[in-house]
Amino acid sequence: MKLVAAGLAASLVVVALAVIAGPAGASTTGAPFRVGAAVQSFSPPAVGAIQSDPADCASAADAAFNGPRKFAFEEPYIDQQRDGHYDLGDPFLDCNHDGRWDGNLVGGGSGNPRFYDHAADQVGARAIVVSNRQKIVAIEVVDQEGLFNTYADRIRAQVRRDGYRLDDIEISSTHDESAPDSLGLGGVSPVTSGTNQYFVDYLVRNSALAIENAYNSMRPATISYAQASEPANLRQCWSSYPYIDDPLMPVMQARASDGSVIATLASVSQHTETLGFNGGSQLDPGAPAPTTLDQEKQWLTADWPYWFRGALEQRYGGIGIEMAGSVGSVETPEVSSAALSGTPQQFIDEGHPAGCRTLFTTPAGATMTPLGYYSETQSLGQGLAGAVEQALDSGAAVSKSNRIWAQTHSVCLPVDNVLFKAAALGGVFAERPAYGPGCRRVEKVPVAPTGQTAGTSVKTEVAAWRIGDAEFIGLPGEVFPFTYFRGPVGPEDMNYAKYGMPAWPLPYMHTPFRFFDGLDNDMVGYIFPRGNDAGVPGDHPVKNPTASGEDRFGCGHSDDSEAVSAKAGDKLGAALVGILGQYGRPESVQPGRYVLPDGKLSRNPEGTTDTVKCSGADTTFAADGPAHAVWEPGKRVITPPHWMDLSGRPQATPDRNTRGYIDSRGHRHWLDVFSDIPGQPQSVTP
Repeated sequence: MKLVAAGLAASLVVVALAVIAGPAGASTTGAPFRVGAAVQSFSPPAVGAIQSDPADCASAADAAFNGPRKFAFEEPYIDQQRDGHYDLGDPFLDCNHDGRWDGNLVGGGSGNPRFYDHAADQVGARAIVVSNRQKIVAIEVVDQEGLFNTYADRIRAQVRRDGYRLDDIEISSTHDESAPDSLGLGGVSPVTSGTNQYFVDYLVRNSALAIENAYNSMRPATISYAQASEPANLRQCWSSYPYIDDPLMPVMQARASDGSVIATLASVSQHTETLGFNGGSQLDPGAPAPTTLDQEKQWLTADWPYWFRGALEQRYGGIGIEMAGSVGSVETPEVSSAALSGTPQQFIDEGHPAGCRTLFTTPAGATMTPLGYYSETQSLGQGLAGAVEQALDSGAAVSKSNRIWAQTHSVCLPVDNVLFKAAALGGVFAERPAYGPGCRRVEKVPVAPTGQTAGTSVKTEVAAWRIGDAEFIGLPGEVFPFTYFRGPVGPEDMNYAKYGMPAWPLPYMHTPFRFFDGLDNDMVGYIFPRGNDAGVPGDHPVKNPTASGEDRFGCGHSDDSEAVSAKAGDKLGAALVGILGQYGRPESVQPGRYVLPDGKLSRNPEGTTDTVKCSGADTTFAADGPAHAVWEPGKRVITPPHWMDLSGRPQATPDRNTRGYIDSRGHRHWLDVFSDIPGQPQSVTP
């Protein structure tokens, strides 16, 4: 009977896919596109490898400025400490007159400043350009912790100057915390920018070149889409409450008319930080020669996306591209030797370099992959690629439509974070300007040559675009997954219960496949619902004057101090649905609850616990699901023919990714479990 039930469930999902994908008589051939892809390294060359290094302005009279330099774009200095790298206070030649030493500083991670001394692989820009002969759009992803809109705009301007005309260029970052610093936060002191202006100029030129080369290589192609799930042996970690993730990976693959793969792109909601937070004398057991974690922490590398992209390119050919999804608070997972439960179990404060608050216990007898570039980093990247390959090989759907549209809207965000204001005054953010309250042109505060600026607001962007049977949404930062994908939370699960959730963009998207592009076009820090704030410095000067980073449940919010404002989620979400609403009415969104097997109503389709917390009664998950039905006020109990995941795809059985259901006509129904419902019963007859 179990085999029969499993077969029936699989058949229902197949039927649901057919219903929501289009009419039965739709063409089975792919819609025509023209597609090109290219990759361009912007890893700094070795010192002396380029003919004219703009950072080397030393004359014969400057012979004393002979501190070790391994890479281009490092200004000459005197190594007074004799430790092999520049230190704050060392004399240097300020060749570009920006008031700081420009050199080999890594962005992100811990233990700053970090001076990269070895390139384990090439960091760079990867671009795919798509045309339907009416519109041309580009998606580019760069190996950076984040890229300010100032630099993204410079890349677009360079492409235009070079004579290329595209309708839209979306530029995002992998959130690589082992790449050269362009945000400025990795400086030699907290009030000194780590941005290397020579490197940024090099990044801009080469990132533009990647788009141009992709444009030049466009050829007739079809595009296929699939949705993968992260491997079951990943033990997800979080840094901040609530512990909600997005383990789904939408995939796009373009093939030329001869069948060869042009590019494979996947959106993955995992931090890129495996080396940036490691450290110590422990050896990487997979390394070809004895190498400590301390040594690898100083490496320049694309981190696990290097192994991810390489695996995809080895399997299919073409260009592999990893797009960061909703990575906020979702830290590097541990890689287990055995599959873990997909259902939350209990709160565990696990030890892992980037911080690991997890909800999953280690299976008996299982071991975790050791830390290291050739160990955990490689295993993570290749494991994620394997899941993508499985999805493509077993369930890729060729795009029946070649419709393309794209829009980007500016958003003015208040800078409530007093630490960010201080950093801007100190010139930490280099070229990034500040604004007055309305972000109007007349209120723009120019950046001084040394990077200093002051203001109360920053100007950023949200974006949405469509390529055939997929729609993409782009947000400018590290988005907590539940911000726009929702999850089993209610007002009383928030630090401030009086605030609602930001707008829900997924119901405004209507294509079979939906992508989330995090850190798109800009980087404004962490983005989360306003009610979840527990540590944005300056946001709650009366109720939380010290911005403690601990909420009323005793749970830590270590990321909040890196958010521009707790209001950002609301403002960005409203702007995003403002774009999406121009392309169709939202799908059905109804308040309701999941009906568990015993008739109890719950916000969580897997049990009676809403969200697992780090103290009190809710530290252990009551797994008395999964749900059998849905309850909506004023309606009968609904037994869905198909469940629906957070991306709007059908499911056979509800799980932690479930966000509603699909009816027999193929219509999506998104279940809003956040709001309290007056008169809600505790249980119903299932």
